[in-house]
Amino acid sequence: MFLANGRTVRRIVLGISAISSAACASADGAEQAEDGTRNGGALNVSMPVESEGVEAAPLADTALARLVAEIQPGVEHSAGITAEAPLNVAATDEARLRAYLESQIIEQLSAEEADAITATYARLGMIPDTLDLRGLFIALLEEQVVGYYDPRTDTLFVHERVSADQLAPVLAHELVHALQDQQVALDEVTQRLSDRNDASTAAQAAIEGHATFAMMEYMFGGGAPGGADLTGIDLEPLFANIDLSQFGDFGPAEVLAAAPPVVREGLIFPYIGGLLFVHRLWRDDPERPLPFGDRLPESTEQVLHIERWLAGDRPTVVEFLEDVEGWEVVYAKDLGELETRIFLEGHLGSTATAAAAAGGWDGDAYRLLRRGQDEAFVWVSVWDSDADADEFEAAVAEAYARRYIEGDREPDIARATIAERAVVRVLDVPPGVTLPSSATAFGLRGGDDVGR
Repeated sequence: MFLANGRTVRRIVLGISAISSAACASADGAEQAEDGTRNGGALNVSMPVESEGVEAAPLADTALARLVAEIQPGVEHSAGITAEAPLNVAATDEARLRAYLESQIIEQLSAEEADAITATYARLGMIPDTLDLRGLFIALLEEQVVGYYDPRTDTLFVHERVSADQLAPVLAHELVHALQDQQVALDEVTQRLSDRNDASTAAQAAIEGHATFAMMEYMFGGGAPGGADLTGIDLEPLFANIDLSQFGDFGPAEVLAAAPPVVREGLIFPYIGGLLFVHRLWRDDPERPLPFGDRLPESTEQVLHIERWLAGDRPTVVEFLEDVEGWEVVYAKDLGELETRIFLEGHLGSTATAAAAAGGWDGDAYRLLRRGQDEAFVWVSVWDSDADADEFEAAVAEAYARRYIEGDREPDIARATIAERAVVRVLDVPPGVTLPSSATAFGLRGGDDVGR
């Protein structure tokens, strides 16, 4: 998704558990509790630190201590990971959480980068060009976040508004993140993929899908280790018709429901798409391998179509090779299958058509160029077959025809075969503007072939 940069809100992972209706987030940089004692691998309860001008909320430490001690063995069993080091738990309140979220958004998403992202997705017609991206993220996180794990301090933070009967799923989900972090260092994973949008989304799906599936098994099993095995259950129908306006036990998700689809779907996908990915992975392999390391998916295509991941179908990397004289590169990334589908669905109005047309994705890259008041969008995509490329070419042509219904721009859409791979190139430039050939010089990397 377009929030996927490691430097931006991808590192503040909005968590939404559809089954428990608990919201959570994984973030770095949260404040460490002052009296965070550690013992043996068990979770410890600690009071939150005071932030300047904000009084810390009282923590129901006895009840919370009992709960975390009770749930850890069951969560470890469901996750397939045993704690190697102790962790801390702290409470937070509304004022402290909002101050923290605002500071993280401002730190990780600069105004310049927010403007570049907005300009890019506005050019695609996926968001309004007037969208206050940072303001939207703050509002979304404030609405949804009730707990998060801070990998820098090994601390779980829980919002004081979480009631006693809601604590178990929130803590279970965040406990899995803490266990993951002891195995793979979550910060390193997100930082390594910070410049790869689709790969970052796929990795996040593995991280959040694992946490959500393990949390579900823990809850359905009554908290007993081995109490439930959900791999034999068809989970997809449970997520077919989710009412986002009532998403969550902590109040209506009005901001989430009203967000542009690329924002909304991009935030939800790691949890639902990732959960289904882990479900299918563990159904295929009863040994329940962790979805990290060599098993970490590289693309949303692999998450959406696990059979391709199991078959070793790796994405093609598309790279632009030259600068464009006289033009500034405003933003450059990739969409991946997920965002390509969201783009098509937004303009075509058909989920089935969009999914089918995006389903043969094998790799892509885009860049938004600017010269004075002129904007040019260059998008190159690679497809599994000629038939897949033809289907996408027809769909993207129709999408752009509806995008520019008044005919003020007419993108040049072309098919080609390069290094025996089916390619579709989109040039969206202002009328009367001609881009130099350097704007479309690209290379393909992956597999045995390289082409230009």
